[in-house]
Amino acid sequence: MEIVKEQPQWFRKALEVNHKSDFAEISGAKVHFMEWGSPLNPSVIMLHGNHAHAHWFQFIGGLLVDKYHFVVMSFSGMGESDWRSRYDKDTFIADVLGVVKASKLVRPVIVGHSFGGMIALATAEKYSEDMSGLILVDFVVRRPENHVDWYKNLPPSKPPKVRPSKEELVQRFRLMPPQECKNQFLLAFRAERSVRKTDQGWSWTFDPSTYDHLDVGNNQSEVLNQLNCPVSFIYGENTMEFDTGDSIKEMKELLPKSSSVVALREAQHHLMLDKPLEFVEELDKLIQEFV
Repeated sequence: MEIVKEQPQWFRKALEVNHKSDFAEISGAKVHFMEWGSPLNPSVIMLHGNHAHAHWFQFIGGLLVDKYHFVVMSFSGMGESDWRSRYDKDTFIADVLGVVKASKLVRPVIVGHSFGGMIALATAEKYSEDMSGLILVDFVVRRPENHVDWYKNLPPSKPPKVRPSKEELVQRFRLMPPQECKNQFLLAFRAERSVRKTDQGWSWTFDPSTYDHLDVGNNQSEVLNQLNCPVSFIYGENTMEFDTGDSIKEMKELLPKSSSVVALREAQHHLMLDKPLEFVEELDKLIQEFV
């Protein structure tokens, strides 16, 4: 596997594209978001995965600036957003709706990766009539008998670990679930933006207690087929996020019959890192089906 450490020109140019970085005040917390493109373009908001942040998708906004009013955000307790005393499903749904309102998105397509897919689906359960579409990125829905509340199996949260230097902490950055990634420039960009300065030293930007009270229920398969908006699914052909059984097959069976399904070749769970340009190309095609 050929390792790419230097930022390619296309990536540097995408980062240089003019955009807005702002905060929405939502239930007492400032929630960070970034925004590209004209409000006259179709609206899209992209939701990140487990303990990630808006900067994971920053280059995507730059690449799609001419086509969409494109927004990425950090859930409260993650990225540059404020921490809260308690989080649950409704907390994260409120974060999404608050950013949609603050950025003046109109009937957005909501794109959710992994944990972000779970929250995107939960948001659509209540507000799909106000959405143009839902795109689930490497997030699967299971039948109730096969549903797994993975977040309930996590150990009790502990105070965040603090390291003496930024460099030491950045070196400890790892993808979850673990996977190899040849595009080291993408990992480095995310790692640099996944740490924060504290009075004691350097720590991760995420709040370890974000999942302590999370409960999304086991009715996602029912929700998926009662939405008032179209749904698409894109996943990494080599994803290891799910068990090696038939979770992808089951997901395809549960999706509405009209749904588009894309398997991104040579990609794992973090497909936008494995195949960034190919992912953006396929994402653009899926969005175009809805707008």
